[in-house]
Amino acid sequence: MSATDHRKLAAIMFTDMVGFSALSQRNEALALELLEEHRALIRAIVPRHDGREVKTTGDGFLLEFPSALSAVQAAVEIQRAFHERNQSTPGGNRMRLRIGVHVGDVVQRDGDIHGDGVNIAARLEPLALAGGVCVSEDVARAVRNKLTYTLVALAPTELKNIDLPMAIYRVVMPWDSALPQPVALAKRRVPAIPVVALVLCGGVLAAIGIALWRPWRAGGQPVAPVAAAAPPVPGGTIPAVDKKSIAV
Repeated sequence: MSATDHRKLAAIMFTDMVGFSALSQRNEALALELLEEHRALIRAIVPRHDGREVKTTGDGFLLEFPSALSAVQAAVEIQRAFHERNQSTPGGNRMRLRIGVHVGDVVQRDGDIHGDGVNIAARLEPLALAGGVCVSEDVARAVRNKLTYTLVALAPTELKNIDLPMAIYRVVMPWDSALPQPVALAKRRVPAIPVVALVLCGGVLAAIGIALWRPWRAGGQPVAPVAAAAPPVPGGTIPAVDKKSIAV
């Protein structure tokens, strides 16, 4: 790290216009017009939350904020502004954004910022719904009791080129009821087998075992064990037992 580098903790936000590349192919003039309007809207909101525009990323922004709370509040206000704009705009001219927010260590160099915190925020942005905000577990923990909006855990997802496992959340907007709902994190429980079913199965198995064994005769008397046949004696007679040889 050079003498001009500055390491600090910051909240990082990435934004991206949904479908901008496809729109550029269909109508380049309209795409560029919407791009400028999109930039003007965001640039009007960011300073109100003490944010800083680091740079543009084509049809998106890399933004920096002093805290996780200020970043999420700015993200919600940005999405609200675009949502309200779209309500009175024809379908072909509507704009929707995806926003990802993470908080972590960054290195500031010549006005730009670098580091794992920036990379993680960049990976979170594509996971957001169109018109939504996706945040890391660190951000969720910092703002959980300070927002009027609900945070919902997403299904486990691996972030490209990010080794550290982390939970990912989205901010539930008031208008999200019309959008696809994410899968919430929850431990799946194995369905419990009813005790009655176990008892019945045990009884059936025991009855089958007893029926196969049958340690009684039809008359109710135990079946005597069958003695092994004595080997044949030469001459066809059985010698008498010498009673003197029997110990008393």
